[in-house]
Amino acid sequence: MVENSIKVFASEEYFLLFWLSENMTKSSKKMSVRFSQSEIAEELKCSPTTINKRMRLLQDADCIELDGKKGYTITDKGKNVIKIMRRIESLDGGNQND
Repeated sequence: MVENSIKVFASEEYFLLFWLSENMTKSSKKMSVRFSQSEIAEELKCSPTTINKRMRLLQDADCIELDGKKGYTITDKGKNVIKIMRRIESLDGGNQND
């Protein structure tokens, strides 16, 4: 589990997790992402295979869950990863080139 957490923490998977969090919609019970993997790939300009691999890693790291046919939800762990990364980004001004 530690390996998966580290991979998510500083990776393209984090970018996808953040994108998912920014594109959630509210249903009657909870917030979820209602894009298909193909739609996500199109939005992020990458292949569906790439999105599938990244989504699986996020699921393996317990950052997202498949919500039946309704889409994906971000777990509490995923929300905590986003909070931590936002704090880190604020420390260096969000500059990833340093």
